[in-house]
Amino acid sequence: MTDLLNTILDTLIPASADGQMPGAGSLGLADTVREQAAAAQEVVSAGLAAAEAKGFASLEPSARVEALREIESAQPAFVRTLFIPTCIAYYQHPDVLVALGLPAHPPHPKGYDLESGNLDALDRVRSRGKLYRET
Repeated sequence: MTDLLNTILDTLIPASADGQMPGAGSLGLADTVREQAAAAQEVVSAGLAAAEAKGFASLEPSARVEALREIESAQPAFVRTLFIPTCIAYYQHPDVLVALGLPAHPPHPKGYDLESGNLDALDRVRSRGKLYRET
């Protein structure tokens, strides 16, 4: 079922035509998505069973889109349950970050470099002093 779920994820977020951006399934996100959607395991299992019954994995990519639309019509919660965890896992994956021109690390705790700005506009606020009372 992991291979089938990865194929579905590749249908939800396919690789770009120029090959710059990978597909979600090609990154092997099935286990992560399944874990994030654990509360809706029955929905996921039913959707996977429907996809398997349609021979989803053996379909051409364009036919997969249509098959996924049919599954979504019959089981609307299936695609909704997968979509948000797929997007989150996809856009946190190091390969995607690099493809987007970002460093391949999470923003915290290492953080991103920020340009220093001109903070002179805060001088008026700083000069007011404390506007609260210690308790």
